[in-house]
Amino acid sequence: MTALISFIHTCFMRSYRYGPPTFVFILGILFVYSVVPNPVMSSYAFSTIFLFIVSAVIGYTLIDIETVNQESVTLLHSGSLLKLYISKLLYSWLFSIPLALYAVLFPAIFHKFDRNPSLEELGMSFIYHIAAAWLGVALACWFSSKFIRSRVMSFLMLGLLIVITLSVQGIEDRLPDGLKSAMILFPPLNSIINVLFDYESATLFNKLSVVGASLLYGTMIAMLFLLMLNKRKLDSSH
Repeated sequence: MTALISFIHTCFMRSYRYGPPTFVFILGILFVYSVVPNPVMSSYAFSTIFLFIVSAVIGYTLIDIETVNQESVTLLHSGSLLKLYISKLLYSWLFSIPLALYAVLFPAIFHKFDRNPSLEELGMSFIYHIAAAWLGVALACWFSSKFIRSRVMSFLMLGLLIVITLSVQGIEDRLPDGLKSAMILFPPLNSIINVLFDYESATLFNKLSVVGASLLYGTMIAMLFLLMLNKRKLDSSH
């Protein structure tokens, strides 16, 4: 698995596809913190949303990084379609971790806040960032060319899903009470954002449960993606 992740890293670096989303994120954080001072946890709420979007784009880009012929060769060496795509998902997430560190540490080190954040706030903010990043990667894998042939259509659909995810609170407020339970089907990014905005009044259970919910939701849809991918492979082999 390590060798496969290393190979995917090499392919990603050589493709230079990491450049646009990475530089947009770096420059975006620089731009946001060009005006000081900023509230601590509210600012981290923004960068969490930003990283979610960027991670989704990275996951979308990386899930189909190889050509069909190249993927066939990689699949031959890896010995498993599931192993190959698990490696792609993990690498997409791992790639976002340095971005999460940058988003959390840059404003703290260079005094961009109206006060010094505590170690707990820094640690929890980092966890929220990487949980949101995993959510973005897991959502993006469903827009692989294995499921949607048109890359323009798949990118537009991913963009629509991101907008819906960011609008969950507004959607919930407009739903009748009988349908509010259906909100469990939507990605739980909004729960993380709400905790960040109300961090001081949030209980420890709330602070941790939103992380668990995002990681669990992302893992479940990633596993469902892998099962569907494997089923399509089995069906096509008959």
